[in-house]
Amino acid sequence: MPLPVSSLSIAVQGIADFLDGQFGEDVVISTDTPQRASDRAKGGDKHFLNLFTYRIMPSGFHSANGSQEPLFIRINTLITPFLTDQDAETVDADLRLLGHAIRVLHSRPVVPGVLPGNSVDPEDFRSGPHSDYRLEAVLQAPTMEELNHIWTTQGGELAYRISAAYEFSLIPIEPLDHRIEAGPVTTSVLDLQPNIDARDAGGFISFGPEPSAAPMSDIGSGDIEPPTNWLPIVLFAESGNLSNSGTVAGGTASIDVALAGPPGERVALEVVWTRAAGGSTETQPPQVFTIATPLIDDSSAIATLNLQNPADGDVATVLTRPVDTADVPLPASPFANTLSLVTGAP
Repeated sequence: MPLPVSSLSIAVQGIADFLDGQFGEDVVISTDTPQRASDRAKGGDKHFLNLFTYRIMPSGFHSANGSQEPLFIRINTLITPFLTDQDAETVDADLRLLGHAIRVLHSRPVVPGVLPGNSVDPEDFRSGPHSDYRLEAVLQAPTMEELNHIWTTQGGELAYRISAAYEFSLIPIEPLDHRIEAGPVTTSVLDLQPNIDARDAGGFISFGPEPSAAPMSDIGSGDIEPPTNWLPIVLFAESGNLSNSGTVAGGTASIDVALAGPPGERVALEVVWTRAAGGSTETQPPQVFTIATPLIDDSSAIATLNLQNPADGDVATVLTRPVDTADVPLPASPFANTLSLVTGAP
């Protein structure tokens, strides 16, 4: 039974195939141990450029990946030229071979075509949904002790050969069982306003009639349409400064606000007062404005908001939401950001 291919073997062979395309027919790119590559070169008429993978390391990233997700690894590879005995005239053939390999990997640090996602074999990891991988070659500088250890552990009478050490990353190790991708998240537009009176009375905070929800998963089915697919941005514009809170003197008739959003759309601003005298709540009639710019700091974003009888100590909340074609605030639309207004000294 033949051994199945793995992403590691495909990656190393892909690097060898890439380098093979950069040399002539008189050079063989191999992926053997140094001893076997040396023996093959001695008995033939072609030079060998050998890729010896001597270390496998984790990526250093992807710490949250589970057992059903790819494991990414790095490999250290020693690229070594082995010369045939039949070419005694070119005394620096090893430097020519190694130098050209370094030149190629420097010019093409992202090795092309090694792990493309174009396999039609369902058993091949490259046919999966996450199969578009690229390998990067990075020249390393191992210590002489490390290189000496590699060569002395190869056995036989193998002599030290000039080599270049490269790290190739990242190579995916595909899991036996892939994680099942979750379906799209079901979202909704939700706006809630608590009933403050119940809280002040010592009871639970109940929600009034204002809460509304539009399940986004049903949008487009023809049954439910979203109230709106945008919300404006609104800020107070006082003395050239933009803020979500403001202060006015008692009796002030208006205050400037800046409105930003899709130009041409219309929005309603509602001022909800809590009066200092008696603690009553009053809501001004909605004031409708046309948005002129998507830029909140544009001069054309300024609009004047009228205020009804602000007295010292009154506080107000400004609520903003889109309107329908009759300039009526959309009851099912969420509010934009709210503004807080204080009358008199804060």
